[in-house]
Amino acid sequence: MDVNPLCVILVKNGSRGDQLLFRYPYTTDITLHTESKNKRPTPYSLITEDTIQKSQVSRTSNIANGKLVGFSDKVISNLFAVKIELCDSKFELKVNDVRFVGHPIRLNSASAPARTKTQRKLSSIILFHIVFALKANLNHDVVNCYHDLSMRLGLALRHEEYRCQFLSTQAKLMLSAHDDASQLPEDGQVSPFQLILDRSLLARHLKQSYDELCGSGIVQLRVNNWIEVSFCLPQKVHRSLATGLPVDCEGLVDGLRNLKPYHTFLLLVSKADLMCSLPPDSSQALWRLLQVEESHLMPFFTLAADADLTLNQVLMLVGHLVYWGKATIIYPVCSTNIYVLSHNAPTILNSQLCESFQEQFPGSSLHAAMAEFSMPTSLSDKTKPIDSPLQQQEQVEQIVWLLKHGILQQLHTYVYLTPPPSRTGSRELGWCGGGQLGSHGTSSPASTSIHTPTTVHEPPPPPTPTTVHEPSSHPPPSSLHHQHDPLPHPPPSSLHHDPPPPSQLQPGDLTRAALHHAAVQLSHPPSESDLGSVCSDERSPSPGVTVGVTGEDSVVRTLDATLTPAERELVMKVEAACNPDDLKLFAKLCIYFRGQHHLEEMMYRVNLRRSQLLHLIDKFRPVLLTCQHIDPSITLYTHTNHIHTD
Repeated sequence: MDVNPLCVILVKNGSRGDQLLFRYPYTTDITLHTESKNKRPTPYSLITEDTIQKSQVSRTSNIANGKLVGFSDKVISNLFAVKIELCDSKFELKVNDVRFVGHPIRLNSASAPARTKTQRKLSSIILFHIVFALKANLNHDVVNCYHDLSMRLGLALRHEEYRCQFLSTQAKLMLSAHDDASQLPEDGQVSPFQLILDRSLLARHLKQSYDELCGSGIVQLRVNNWIEVSFCLPQKVHRSLATGLPVDCEGLVDGLRNLKPYHTFLLLVSKADLMCSLPPDSSQALWRLLQVEESHLMPFFTLAADADLTLNQVLMLVGHLVYWGKATIIYPVCSTNIYVLSHNAPTILNSQLCESFQEQFPGSSLHAAMAEFSMPTSLSDKTKPIDSPLQQQEQVEQIVWLLKHGILQQLHTYVYLTPPPSRTGSRELGWCGGGQLGSHGTSSPASTSIHTPTTVHEPPPPPTPTTVHEPSSHPPPSSLHHQHDPLPHPPPSSLHHDPPPPSQLQPGDLTRAALHHAAVQLSHPPSESDLGSVCSDERSPSPGVTVGVTGEDSVVRTLDATLTPAERELVMKVEAACNPDDLKLFAKLCIYFRGQHHLEEMMYRVNLRRSQLLHLIDKFRPVLLTCQHIDPSITLYTHTNHIHTD
């Protein structure tokens, strides 16, 4: 739905009463449009019984050609020059199919600086009000954004009024233009608002705001060449991305709260253009972040180290870039990433994206590149060993281009711990009432209610020789396939073979020596990304159970903290449970085997290589299932039709 404003209006209330100062657009040659249902075609038509029973329903529209019509200047001033009690709060009014939203500002109040009251003449304006006219069926999400812009403009004008009486000066120019226009002869009459545009800087500010809202959705102006006002309408900005659909602002903000240290960002605009658009007093931290080369290959905690910033600073800066439509969130591009076509991928021949792709990569076809990802494909499968470094670099650049335009989406592998069969023969998740498993051993995201923790202040794991992401390495795109997984490992597709038959081992077959060896290893102090800190965020251990205690039964206690008795019995029957090292690692990871954490998150939290994690999953294949879907934590917004309901 169109989220453009219909009109921007400025009214004031002062010693001369309320008056409309300016409105834009100011077209006045469009009359009010009224439709009537069940009208008789002619005065001589027969009046039937159905016509008598049906009431005459009239519908009046105050919108014509995307402009506000049907309101005289006097009516507008009476509506929006509100009482003092309504000042400094949100104003919202619905008339027919138009919704007016604003934030009336009071002058000469207790909020005025003391030096203004003593050194300057008090303004004759009691209050002023900047109002945006919108379509009445817009979502409250959009209405709240316009209210925020009205408040920002109002506060900037109040500051300039207290500083140099800017508003009073501009109001006198506008009132003078109204008087001059009324004195012109009939054959030479012009709109007073046209004269105001020629004379008033404030009127040009309001016109600029309206034009930028209808254009890019980003307002950047400097009121009176002094106070900078910046505003982003995300529903407009994010429509210009690959999906072309409006977004939910609340969903966008909630998604930004779910950023994790192992995520990264991908610029949607060129770095040079972004730096040129930054104001002179912009944050130096942002400049340092943008100067890091190939940021899409490194996670946030690595970027923070390279840019000499804290992780919180990086997350806040990236959140601003995403909100303003300058960047998007991805997982760092590496050889093990599995990509598939997005459901919103454009498939039209000779589209604008096809031309842009051919300009960026001469001799390549967008549809041919899209066809390679019609099924889930990893970057390592797409790369041929005989390709030259330049060809590999171009393939990586194509992946980045497709991600930037929303054509590809990444699939992540999630692990589920399978419970023992129930008496009815159905296989149900045995923890917190999980959803039903599918017939093929997979579970859809909707049926399992997948969600991720919202902790964003998660410190990176301490660097060790087995760290997944090495902060000090900066591999070129051609060496991308060795960035996150230095050791060889089976491809993700190997996780989907049929599981072997369960072992006939009994729980008593686990020797006392193996339990003692695993208990000694579990007694080591855990790191911040270990099971202890995760249990506090995801699922606290049972009362009386301490993770990491010494003793021969520490492994059993660790499993009891996260597994049900039936699940624990099933795990102990697996042949790999006889190995104390494997059992210790399984006990550390079993809290993540609920379909809520993908492999990349496990690698980060437990500080494992992918090969180690996949090897463990294969060993415990009789009790584990895997499935692939997108990561909901970086799905930053949901698409809505922006229909408002009262």
